[in-house]
Amino acid sequence: MAESFYPPYYGKLAIFFWFNAGTRVFDIRDPFAVQEVAYFIPAPNKNTMLFCPDGVSHPEGDPKITSACERAIETNNVEVDDRGLIYSADRAGTGLHILRLAGHAKEVAAAK
Repeated sequence: MAESFYPPYYGKLAIFFWFNAGTRVFDIRDPFAVQEVAYFIPAPNKNTMLFCPDGVSHPEGDPKITSACERAIETNNVEVDDRGLIYSADRAGTGLHILRLAGHAKEVAAAK
């Protein structure tokens, strides 16, 4: 989770990471009716590590890799800056994604 005290999100949006479910953004203005307003799930790429049924990630060329191994994202950190940019890092090698809100989530951030 990114605990942000910066405008434009403070008191309006909470931003979380959910490993293979990516980055999630919630409208928290009404704590009794929290709603998800945005998400980002990066696609695995050639740099994304392989994860196998044995529960271990394996480097390319490892003889233990089988056809059951898959590339899977592992978003495990998000940060927010005072411009409202969201930095979402993937620990499985997929990369760093710099996000900007759009649609309803952007309207929530802009609300007075």
